[in-house]
Amino acid sequence: MIELFILMNVAFFGYTGFIALKYGVQPSVSESYYRLPRNWQWLFTLATGAYALMAMIIGLELTGNGLVFLAGTGICFVGAAPAFHKLGMERTVHTVGAFVGIAAMHLFIIFEGYWYITLAFAVLSGLAFMVKWFYGKFIWWVEVFAFLSIVSTYILMLC
Repeated sequence: MIELFILMNVAFFGYTGFIALKYGVQPSVSESYYRLPRNWQWLFTLATGAYALMAMIIGLELTGNGLVFLAGTGICFVGAAPAFHKLGMERTVHTVGAFVGIAAMHLFIIFEGYWYITLAFAVLSGLAFMVKWFYGKFIWWVEVFAFLSIVSTYILMLC
């Protein structure tokens, strides 16, 4: 289980760290898909799918709560429909997947008794919205805070 947890973090932080170092912090993690050269864009799908699948496996193994499956599925849809600048189905699948992924994950966290992690996520997201330094990159930080929420929850569950 610890190995999956480590790989989940490597998938997310490896990808977002690479993007931030090479291209700077983007308006959203999803926007990074468009910064990558065309022949490297598959990395976005790989990273999102990898951390979502590992998060599902860990959560289901630890709790059996199906909300973590719904959350992971939402994020897998984000990776499966990365070109969200297009109008139509791909944009809809991407946007709904992101919303469902984050919302289901936080419901999972609350139902498992770690409501204070969701509260911290809400406070940090609110601060990111208000602080000028984050301007234009609000969604990136909300996505990072969301991932840190599941990481924090799993750390508490695994200890």
